[in-house]
Amino acid sequence: MIKLGMLHIEEFRGIRELDVDFKYKSFAIHGPNGSGKSGVVDAIGFALTGTVARLMGAGTGGVLVKSHAPHVKSKDNPEAARVSLTFKDIKSGQVGTITRTVKDPGNFALLPDSPELRAALQNAFNHPEFILSRREIIKYILTAPNQRALEVQSLLQLDKLEVNRKALKTAHNKVKSDLANTQSTSNSTKQMVETHLNIENLTAEKVKDAVNPYRKLLGLDEFKEVKLSTNLKDGLDNQPAEKPFDKQTALKEVAAYQAIIDNPKTVNSAASELLDAAKEVAKGANLALLKNRTFLEMGLALVVEEGICPLCDTVWHTPEELREHLSEKIEGSKELARIDTNIMAKATGLKNALTEERDTLKTVHAYSVTWLPLEDQNTFQARLDLLLEFETLLKDTQTAISLQERIDAGALNQTDETTEALKRLNEKVAAQPDTGEKSKAHGYLILAAERWENFAKAKANEKRMELAEQRAKIVYEEYHKVADEYLDGLYKSVESRFSSFYGKLNQDDEGAFKAALKPEAGKLEMLVDFYGIGMFPPGAYHSEGHQDGMGICLYLALAEKVQGDSFHLAVLDDVVMSVDVDHRRQFCELLKEEFPHTQFIITTHDAIWAKQIQTTGLIGEKSDMRFRGWTVDNGPIYEQGQVFWGKIEDELNADEVPAAAARLRRGLEAELPEIAEAIGARVAYRGDAKYELGDFLSSIKGRHGDLLKKANVSADSWKNKDKQARIENLKKTRAAAVLTQDKEQWAVNLQVHFNDWTGMSAADFRPVVAAWRDFIRLFNCTNQDCGGWIEVKGSPGKEESLRCRCGDYNLNLIKK
Repeated sequence: MIKLGMLHIEEFRGIRELDVDFKYKSFAIHGPNGSGKSGVVDAIGFALTGTVARLMGAGTGGVLVKSHAPHVKSKDNPEAARVSLTFKDIKSGQVGTITRTVKDPGNFALLPDSPELRAALQNAFNHPEFILSRREIIKYILTAPNQRALEVQSLLQLDKLEVNRKALKTAHNKVKSDLANTQSTSNSTKQMVETHLNIENLTAEKVKDAVNPYRKLLGLDEFKEVKLSTNLKDGLDNQPAEKPFDKQTALKEVAAYQAIIDNPKTVNSAASELLDAAKEVAKGANLALLKNRTFLEMGLALVVEEGICPLCDTVWHTPEELREHLSEKIEGSKELARIDTNIMAKATGLKNALTEERDTLKTVHAYSVTWLPLEDQNTFQARLDLLLEFETLLKDTQTAISLQERIDAGALNQTDETTEALKRLNEKVAAQPDTGEKSKAHGYLILAAERWENFAKAKANEKRMELAEQRAKIVYEEYHKVADEYLDGLYKSVESRFSSFYGKLNQDDEGAFKAALKPEAGKLEMLVDFYGIGMFPPGAYHSEGHQDGMGICLYLALAEKVQGDSFHLAVLDDVVMSVDVDHRRQFCELLKEEFPHTQFIITTHDAIWAKQIQTTGLIGEKSDMRFRGWTVDNGPIYEQGQVFWGKIEDELNADEVPAAAARLRRGLEAELPEIAEAIGARVAYRGDAKYELGDFLSSIKGRHGDLLKKANVSADSWKNKDKQARIENLKKTRAAAVLTQDKEQWAVNLQVHFNDWTGMSAADFRPVVAAWRDFIRLFNCTNQDCGGWIEVKGSPGKEESLRCRCGDYNLNLIKK
């Protein structure tokens, strides 16, 4: 991975021109909302990926990078919007600078252009999760299990797991649908055999018993056993001149269709259910979504890293942007997918009912060709054509929906013409003479053989589809099993780190916290401990601040898992406001202790936390930038580095002594509480929390003196002469600083308030500033790379050491 150096921004987002030198170290940008902080984050993301995450995703319809990434004053000149970022490849140690313009975000200039730097940029491009914003935190915690699975797998770069899972599910559903169709055909052919043989609950034994008497009559060998492969007319002339007429079977088949006419409940009920399902769908765009859903899912699975749409060949900036676009469309059609499934289920039910009727009517129509006039034949043919048309249209959701008006209008209702034609056919069949016994047996066996063969083919096809469905189910379920087992192991390794991070963040009340991540069938359930009482969903009992803390900790655990030793960069955009005030310092300690080699770029509008970031040593003294405001013409108003003392000097140079005094007092009121907390100084409690400068000053002086005495006693007990000498020097420096500060303290209050009888020049006030600066330096490490506060390690009464974070200032407080 990489670390960031100099960032140069021109006419990008809310920034006209800005340089930020991160110096490959952690860095903080703080200021009020709307001051332009997030523009820096957007610039980093744009430089490394060519996209702006804030302009993508749900709720950003009509917002485009090329149109809206340039500053509003340069909205018609995207070429002027450019970002240059100097970065270091940690693996090779090489330093390069990448430059992009909004006009051509997909391309960039790289100097020097080496394979190592290109590989480092590609790695950053492949890990867009290095940027975390406030809006993204909660998607890991308070979200549906299936959506959490998508978000977490996306961060883990396992999003194709879910694409493949959906593809296998779709394939399984398709085979199940085909199986249902073959079963319907099988049932229909079975009924035709039962009708002809005059049996119920068809079995091979019953078929044998039904045909053997006719075979015996014709002098043919009787079957000892009947199988699906048996030819029931075996031994007969293969091609008789005329097919004998079986009057009894014909009457049964005419009666079977008469029963369908007399009892249309099956068709009517299925049609009614389809109408109810179809009415859930609104017209217009929703129908297009239903039509394109499978098409989109196939396209999502085929997206390649080049970012070329497999559906229309359009080139996108990044494959992630294309995947997000397709995923949003698919996500938007989830409810329609449910309706789609329901409609197809009802359509299949109606289609099966119509198929059953058509199979029966085909036989009736064949009889009508022999005995009825052309007009009656056409009546039956018209009904056959209508049934076939509806069956064809019912195979597709869109066309099934289009049948609503025709069904409502009674298109499937039986007509009087059909009823009268069937009545005339029944009379004609009944009037036909019975054929001779042998002729009748001959015809019986031919028709039985034909229908048995059709049934055998249908059953064979059904068996094939059953096997296909079983295999599709096994593949789908095995994929589930393997994927979930893999994810389970992966999540277990993540959940331990997640629990550890959250426990450290909340060590005062939830130090023993634990969490459980459970993958199951495309979902990711999360349960968290609540004060040892039990495991619950994170939204059950934890506060919003604790939930957001979980989100950050889970993000860190996931990022660490994905990048391993390459986790060198994380940009946290205003995420700390999601962590409650009591735990922000601990959050700094967490980042510093667990990720010492990671460069954190942090934005916040909380000035207190910005100070804590520095005083805990997460960032250096000059590694911050303060945004004070923003204007549309000039962009952010800012100052970089530790400008507290520099601003005072500027005001003294302008002879603005009261302003300098006011700034000094405000600065001291911010610094002294931090010092008091770091060294454990005791300050009298005030219910209104309105502490004065003096409330901290005396306790800090006393505590500091006591700690130096304790350090001296410790050094003496260990006979450490070098340490005693250093402590003696520290005591002398302290004595001089405190004495000077005591003498000059009066001037601060005097100058903050108006007094017409006194005046103090800049020259008079500079010694006051110097005295306070020397006093503050007593509590700073002198190492320029550190510059942090000295802190007491250990509990009150059992202090172990007084040291800074780098260890250059380190006094032992434990006696031998």
